[in-house]
Amino acid sequence: MIEDISNHNQTNQPSPAVHRTAGPWTWILGAGVLILGSVAIYEGSRTDALRKELATAQRDNAAAQASLTSSYEELQKNVASLKDDLAQEREQSGKDLARTQSLATRHADQIVAKLEQKHSQNEQQLSAELNEVKASTDETSSRLNGISNDVGDVKTNVGAVRQDVASVRGDTDKNAADLKRALGDMGVMSGLIATNSADIKVLRALGERNIYEFTLTRNAGMQKVGDIQVALDRSDAKHSRFTVHILADDKRVEKKDRTINEPVQFYVPSKTKQPYELVVNEVSKSTVKGYLATPKVTISRNEPPASN
Repeated sequence: MIEDISNHNQTNQPSPAVHRTAGPWTWILGAGVLILGSVAIYEGSRTDALRKELATAQRDNAAAQASLTSSYEELQKNVASLKDDLAQEREQSGKDLARTQSLATRHADQIVAKLEQKHSQNEQQLSAELNEVKASTDETSSRLNGISNDVGDVKTNVGAVRQDVASVRGDTDKNAADLKRALGDMGVMSGLIATNSADIKVLRALGERNIYEFTLTRNAGMQKVGDIQVALDRSDAKHSRFTVHILADDKRVEKKDRTINEPVQFYVPSKTKQPYELVVNEVSKSTVKGYLATPKVTISRNEPPASN
């Protein structure tokens, strides 16, 4: 028994050679384990760092997306505001255009109305003058008929006188046909205009207006013509133009650069509602010749003068 145990101990006890061979591998394995542990620790710390960087990147990405979303919404708001401003500007422009068109149309209508009113006034003025001529002719005819009734026994002589008057009237009417009407410098249709001394005689014979002939000298001051005063300021024989100053109703009026045979019109409110007409037939270096035609119908003293 003792021998078996001894053999057993000898068998289980490692030999010195085996013990010496296992020592270096143990250190190698230990070093390998240490190295693997270090690598594992390094990789673990690296992995944690990468995870943190990933988390940081995700947070930055989320912040960038949020900022982008906010910028996009702000852009949308700005675009919507710009559209609203553009729509308001278009609406305001349309209103301004409509207002301008309305004002232009109203102004044009006012001008047309004024022109029509002026035309109507000219027609009324011409009609009134024609009525005056007719009334004057009827009055002359009535006077001739009265003379015929008064003379009685001298009908033959009166008949001869009538024939003479008719002849004179026929000549006057024939000569009057040569007279013309013209638009005066105040835009009013004038009466018949005489262009020479023969026409002035015919115009006086018609009896429609009072006729005052005149000769004005330059630098002679005011000269009385009819119930007004006139001064010649300038005469241009080459171009048949002249400038005069007219004094009527204590008012002085300048008529500048007028031409021969042009009706120079002006009002004398205290005398009549119709215009006076001054017509120059001749222009020389220092004088002008012509006539003044005034209405025969005057304003009553009790009637207030018309205001210009």
